[in-house]
Amino acid sequence: MSANQKVELKVLGMACGGCSSAVEKALRNLEGVASARVDLAKKTAYVDYNTEKLTLEDLKKAVLGAGYKIG
Repeated sequence: MSANQKVELKVLGMACGGCSSAVEKALRNLEGVASARVDLAKKTAYVDYNTEKLTLEDLKKAVLGAGYKIG
């Protein structure tokens, strides 16, 4: 049985496609992330991740590490 959870994160500071790509890459590089998609217009990252490997805080740290803020 998988322990996957879907979450939406508001990401502040993204201005272009390169920004959204950087956030997606930072999230996808985490072991336990099944998928990560960023909607630049909505300033939202949609992440499907394994809660046995990652916490919501881990996801937020990845976004912060990429140079963006959580709204």
